[in-house]
Amino acid sequence: MKSSLSPIPANSPGFEFVYVANQRCECGGYFATVNQSLQGSPTHPTERVLARCEACGAERAFVFDISSFFGKFERYDRFQQTEDTFRRAMAALRAGKPAEAEAALREVVDPEKGEPAFAWGHYHLGRVLLMQGRAKEAVAALERAVAIQPLEPDIHRVLARALQAAGQKERAQRHLQRAEELKARFG
Repeated sequence: MKSSLSPIPANSPGFEFVYVANQRCECGGYFATVNQSLQGSPTHPTERVLARCEACGAERAFVFDISSFFGKFERYDRFQQTEDTFRRAMAALRAGKPAEAEAALREVVDPEKGEPAFAWGHYHLGRVLLMQGRAKEAVAALERAVAIQPLEPDIHRVLARALQAAGQKERAQRHLQRAEELKARFG
């Protein structure tokens, strides 16, 4: 079983990467939480999360420094608010309201209001910007998504489309090739 070496600070990219429920195992499967427990002292609390790969059964443990949350319960609410805003953005996108979806997605990835390390927020923001013909902005959003979730073929594929639209054909080809490699590996 792998374990992180030191506690991961709450609200850090590592924290968000795990909690966005898109953590991949080396086999390509996704991890699911098996057990969570509070550890540490009252002045330095940590949360230990044991996760198991749904495909191969490999286990991985993560330890999070949650001291920044203690006494600041409004920060917990931020996760729910971000999820609600993301759902609102997706509903606007399905309803054909790209400007409304863009505004909500910008709030989703905003460092003050949302979760800046939420890859799927950046991904969908990139898609919306690309639909509006704003390829350069789409590339920036999608590059952030790839940096957070480098093993997701869909993110690489849409980034390739944005790069193509921005006239960066060689980079587009590299990301399209990477998307195909990941799709073959992970299905």
